[in-house]
Amino acid sequence: MVGGFCELGEDGPLYNSAAVVDGTGVLDVYRKIHLWDREKLFFEPGHACAPVVETRAGRIGVAVCYDLLFPEVARGLALGGAELIALPANLPSFPWPEERPVEVTLAMATAHLNRLFFALCDRCGPERGVEWVGGSVVCDEYGWPLAGPPADNGPGLVVADCDLSRARDKAWNERNDVLGDRRPELYPFDAPSQVA
Repeated sequence: MVGGFCELGEDGPLYNSAAVVDGTGVLDVYRKIHLWDREKLFFEPGHACAPVVETRAGRIGVAVCYDLLFPEVARGLALGGAELIALPANLPSFPWPEERPVEVTLAMATAHLNRLFFALCDRCGPERGVEWVGGSVVCDEYGWPLAGPPADNGPGLVVADCDLSRARDKAWNERNDVLGDRRPELYPFDAPSQVA
């Protein structure tokens, strides 16, 4: 199980965290590194990379909510050997075309671009003046939804069988590989001074 919670850190501040738990107990805790809007008023951002956790089910990468909008997080998890990314979220709703919420499209694209499974576990319905997306979905390693989102993006259980071993093959074909074709020496644009 991967679930989000408000964590009181041993050093005093609050963290927006996710725990990975199995029958033996807590396997790992990730503290969200990208804080959204008013979270910055209450939470301290995490100071460690999103983890890849060895479980009996496979290698699970963990991220939280707004981390979805940072492709570096998912790519880092893929490079770390994640076979599935589990992302608990409270995604606030914005108007979208009838096709699907953009957050579901982002989950699909993230799975596709990294050739891994993706489980977006989202909140739904209204609370304290916010309408939540309700975009829970499980995508396969090609980005196609295996289950979800629930009807009308409302409450529901999203369940899918995932053969995580398929996410170990990063080849598109005999000449192309999602990770092998990367050329990081030509991606210097993290520093603003590099922009022409």
